[in-house]
Amino acid sequence: MHRTMSRTIAAALAALVSAAGAAQAQQPPQQITILSGPQGGSWYGMGGGLADLFADAGVRANAEVGGGISNLISVARGMGELAFSMSIVPRMGELGMEPFPEKVTGISALGRLAENKVHIVVSKDSGVTAVTDLAGQAFASQPVGNVTTEAFKAVLAANNLGEDDLEITRGGQGYGASEMKDRRIVGFTATTNPPSPAFADVAQNLDVRFLPLDEATFAAMKAENPGFTRAEIPAGSYRGQDDAVPTAGTDLILVVSQTMSEDEAYWMTKTLAENIDRLRNLHGSLRDLDLDYMASVEGLELHPGARRYYEEAGVL
Repeated sequence: MHRTMSRTIAAALAALVSAAGAAQAQQPPQQITILSGPQGGSWYGMGGGLADLFADAGVRANAEVGGGISNLISVARGMGELAFSMSIVPRMGELGMEPFPEKVTGISALGRLAENKVHIVVSKDSGVTAVTDLAGQAFASQPVGNVTTEAFKAVLAANNLGEDDLEITRGGQGYGASEMKDRRIVGFTATTNPPSPAFADVAQNLDVRFLPLDEATFAAMKAENPGFTRAEIPAGSYRGQDDAVPTAGTDLILVVSQTMSEDEAYWMTKTLAENIDRLRNLHGSLRDLDLDYMASVEGLELHPGARRYYEEAGVL
């Protein structure tokens, strides 16, 4: 009788310990500050959507303005719990590359959301058919510190060129399209998700060519920064672009500090995954998002809490 009761008590205690462990494994953060992008931009809108999602799950959350590079610095300094960035940025921070003022480490990923693709467009009548043909040409990149700028510098470096070899002017996508339509430049670049309105605009007004990045170019870029992914601009994304264009990509990723507890990172990842339909509705670029894609981050280690969730979900 005593032996049976002892076994019953032991089983009950084990169940209580297991339940307590499970509850602890899903312990949410007390609050979540989400560092997104410039006000009015797509990242800022997505950040607000994530804040609403976490709030509905019971955690006070807010979205603040930010940028892909500054967000990494802010998370490393404890100024936010969750941030948007791009998969090539952590490597830049790790090395202390410009525009980082110093090396930035201690960052982990919760997952990736979408792929942005390097677009390099030129007018057909410019005679430019390859990246190397851009030497000496008037061409628009974006402001210093922008992820597009860094991606394009990597493209040039892989082709033994630098920005000084071109006549570079700087501005956003709308600026590049306007300058190109006015024939002041041969082309412009942006790292974005197709179809981009600026590239669609210029393709409607001019006969254009999107420059491909060959395997050697991509391999050189990947060797310098593992955050680059092989990508293509799908055929028919723009007027006159009948074939897919091989290029490089850099992913939109969610990052946290490595000092975040495993339980908190697990809870955040689980909450995002269990609301994946809401994530898909935040922006057109997320419409095909699934767990396999979220878990396969390039160029940055997953936080242990995120990894544990993805392993339990069977996608790692």
